[in-house]
Amino acid sequence: MPRITLQTLTRKKTIANVMSEVEDADGNGAHSLKRCLSRWDIVAYGISTTVGAGLFVITGEGARSAGPAIVLSFLISGFCCLCSAYCYAEFASRVPVSGSAYTFTYVCLGELAAWFVGWDLVLEYSIAAAAVARGWSSSVRMLWLQLGVSFPSALDEFTAGATTCSPLALLICIACTALLLLGVKESATLNKIMVVINVSCILFIIILGSTRVVPSNWSIDTRTTAFNTSSAPNATLVTDLAPSDCVGSHSGFAPCGVNGIVLGAVKVFFSFIGFDAVTTLSEEVPDARKDVPFGVLTTLGIATSLYVGASLVVTGMQPWFALDSSTPLASAFTHTGLGWAATIIALCTVSTLSVTTLCCLFGQPRIFYRMAKDGLLFPSMHQLTAKTRVPLYGTLISGALAGTITFFIDINTLAEMISMGTLMAFTLVCGGIVVLRVHHPTSPNRPTELLTSFVVLALIFAFSLRFLDVVPTAVLVIEAVLLLIPVVLLARMPRHAPADTYATPLVPFLPLFGMLCNIYLIASNQALSYVRVLVWMLVGFAIYFFYGSQRSRLGTGSAQVAYKPMLNDDETEDGDVRLLPGSASRDGSDEGMPRAGSEESLTLSDGAEQGGEGAFGAAPTSTSTSTA
Repeated sequence: MPRITLQTLTRKKTIANVMSEVEDADGNGAHSLKRCLSRWDIVAYGISTTVGAGLFVITGEGARSAGPAIVLSFLISGFCCLCSAYCYAEFASRVPVSGSAYTFTYVCLGELAAWFVGWDLVLEYSIAAAAVARGWSSSVRMLWLQLGVSFPSALDEFTAGATTCSPLALLICIACTALLLLGVKESATLNKIMVVINVSCILFIIILGSTRVVPSNWSIDTRTTAFNTSSAPNATLVTDLAPSDCVGSHSGFAPCGVNGIVLGAVKVFFSFIGFDAVTTLSEEVPDARKDVPFGVLTTLGIATSLYVGASLVVTGMQPWFALDSSTPLASAFTHTGLGWAATIIALCTVSTLSVTTLCCLFGQPRIFYRMAKDGLLFPSMHQLTAKTRVPLYGTLISGALAGTITFFIDINTLAEMISMGTLMAFTLVCGGIVVLRVHHPTSPNRPTELLTSFVVLALIFAFSLRFLDVVPTAVLVIEAVLLLIPVVLLARMPRHAPADTYATPLVPFLPLFGMLCNIYLIASNQALSYVRVLVWMLVGFAIYFFYGSQRSRLGTGSAQVAYKPMLNDDETEDGDVRLLPGSASRDGSDEGMPRAGSEESLTLSDGAEQGGEGAFGAAPTSTSTSTA
């Protein structure tokens, strides 16, 4: 096995190179994704991916941690996601390709960081689909029983040792995988129809539920209130009417205090996962530079509004500690005597979670496709179907992976794992914007060094906040002051913004605050979540070091000849790329030089303004003054 050096791990792609790959692929339809989605197609896709289990399932789990203040938990998670969403929007506008955060990180932070994010995205999309499928199976079972029909024993959950297996969840993953293989446009049309139906149903739930709100439920004292369990037969109750980990006053709007709100934010963060998935469709939208940022921000805004409205209503209808953890909305309506509405809710839940499962499985094959095109995954992963140009093996493997996971693992475990993985990906995307936009005229690596120190200090500060009851205030103050040092130094450096694409506002402050929020939520996870994610990442790094790093297209050929993207006509049948004779020799950590006099060479030469070499690697030594 060839020796792996630091240069190998940090080799980067350039925006010009990434875009030339896409443009070359567009010239040969057999090797490119089909550009057939409109702006509202991707908004519908984002809403379907985001608004699902978070609303109909995770709301109950979050409420048992935060109480009625679950509304604040949603707002905290939503704001943290907004900071990341601005960064995603700029990257999607400047690098409109299917790789999402994986490609963005490849451009800004290098290959190892890109693999880390790409493997995180496998965790995000596959486990998101698995978690939603578990919620869907529970909702189908509840709907079946509400209709008075005996549930088929062959589809019911069963216990195998310490694991609860769900055949029905596996079934929905198989069905969605088959539908995705039919084609992008066909799936998108069905999805838009379902989104209109599902959003209308959610608004109906919020409006009807608001008529049965009891304001005292938002300030109920769990220590003195005796709850009548007979009015809520499906409720999950604790002996003292409050969860054992509730350390607050047990009364008022935030009965479990700040810690409960933050823990609730960690749990409901899973609800917002999906807005970033819009960027995986960048190669299937004709005007990706405008439509994808619009899709990202619109999706997040609509999702947050629906979550806040629904959580406020449901905790006002039924005491927070009595909400059913798996079907909170139906539980609240049954408690208030609206059993007929509970049946409608169950039907709406099944419908919504069906399209959410579909859309979660939609994004993962596009990540596989891009990673395989870069040589980090097996070539079969970028093979497309002949007619519909859908990633064939990527879709099949994504469906098989999600189906296997959902069959064996319960939704609570899945939600915690996916939150950890996604938060890490969001953190790197926010950091990538800082590297992209901030530069030092004499020390090109200075922003990266300061960013690394910020991450280390933010981790220390976040864990101190988590254990606030044992950490002295003076220590927190010192940590906060130290944390501000890299922020101030980065803010004093020259910054540049793209002239013709979307730009993240308030750089570097907004991306850095987004990183801090994400790191704080990471620190607030349970210890077992770290173990699970660590095992997942170790498996991923093993694949990278023994396969991906050896076959990366940035390192193929030899150290003396750099990789240069070809037209599809120059590709071999097995997906390998032949190098053009006379490709510029630089080093194994960067791509080949573009052809002299081309638009691509001009893009690279004006570095900081256009996002070329100067923005990500060494500062440009000169600016081209030639004309086309």
